[in-house]
Amino acid sequence: MAFLLVFVHHGPRLSALFAPGSVLNKGLRFIEERGWFGVDLFLVLSAFLITSLLLIEYDRHHNISLRGFYMRRILRIWPLYYLMCAIGFFLLPWLSYAADPLSSPVHATLMKVYFIPYVTLFGNFACGAHSYPPVGTLAHLWTVTLEEQFYIGWPLILSLTLRTRRFVLWLLLSVLLVGTLLLRFRLTGRTTHPYIWTNTLARLDPLVIGIAIAVWRHTREARAGWLVPLIKLLAGGFMVCTIAYAPPIETQSRHVVWIFLATATGFGLILDAILSREQNPIAWILSRRPLVWLGKLTYGLYVYHILGLTLATEFVMFLQGRKIVTTPAGVAQNRWVFGLIFTIVIAAESYRIFESFFLRMKDRFARVKSRPVEVGEASSKGA
Repeated sequence: MAFLLVFVHHGPRLSALFAPGSVLNKGLRFIEERGWFGVDLFLVLSAFLITSLLLIEYDRHHNISLRGFYMRRILRIWPLYYLMCAIGFFLLPWLSYAADPLSSPVHATLMKVYFIPYVTLFGNFACGAHSYPPVGTLAHLWTVTLEEQFYIGWPLILSLTLRTRRFVLWLLLSVLLVGTLLLRFRLTGRTTHPYIWTNTLARLDPLVIGIAIAVWRHTREARAGWLVPLIKLLAGGFMVCTIAYAPPIETQSRHVVWIFLATATGFGLILDAILSREQNPIAWILSRRPLVWLGKLTYGLYVYHILGLTLATEFVMFLQGRKIVTTPAGVAQNRWVFGLIFTIVIAAESYRIFESFFLRMKDRFARVKSRPVEVGEASSKGA
């Protein structure tokens, strides 16, 4: 679901195909304009899942293996990340496809400004300082570097705070949340987009909320009641929808102080609502096999979706040349559909052929086993 929000945000605008003012027009336009909050949902879920696994590991072993954690993250994240970096920095320019040629001044600037930050996992700060790189398949990878910075520091901090009283952890989370709000307040009016949007220290809200949900749920079992989860679900949805009435984040107005907090808190409430009830329709829907399968591909779907949309654009141009697609509406619809299909196919094959090799290696360092996923005749860990 997080991926689909980002995909709709980056994809062709389909809202214009529906009558102005209709529910479909308004709903699609909202996601097209504000679907960036899919990134916040990614971050909330990532922080929640990572912290939950670390808490279980600490309970079972009375410590957290930092070496094991870092090796698992490296084997899960780095292979695909650096593959896409190689494609964006070298392959596409070499092919002169969706990028300026290797010998061009633009590519020289790309290498000078972005290559070292991306390789050292500080690409988000390069994007904040210089805007996004001129190769679309690299532009969205700043989120991976932001998450990697979180992965580097958080396990060590958590392992230290768990040795103290629990209120120390809650105090730390409160300080981080207040600190990121104050930093955003200070940066507004002094910088331009996407400086705040890509700045790790100014974007701690979803990470802190995800951690808080993990800590809260770790000692609280799901119950059979429905009223409290329903209230959380509605409140969370309402908070996410409030950003429709705020200026776009590109304006970097003072509204960004509360916009990112509202989306993170809203998604946190929705997540907690699903977790707080033993049986609920949302969990049942999301546990269906096709969605679980797509969920295992989420990282690849996110990394490859710009490439998928780029290939779809070329394919639709081919269809236009053959007079198979002749209207602007048909162009938008086909770009969207084929973009999604190409993205899923590439991500699935990447998972089967490339990522599964590293995922099997990753399992050697697992102290808390995650659910296996079949890849051909072999199985690997997708979490």
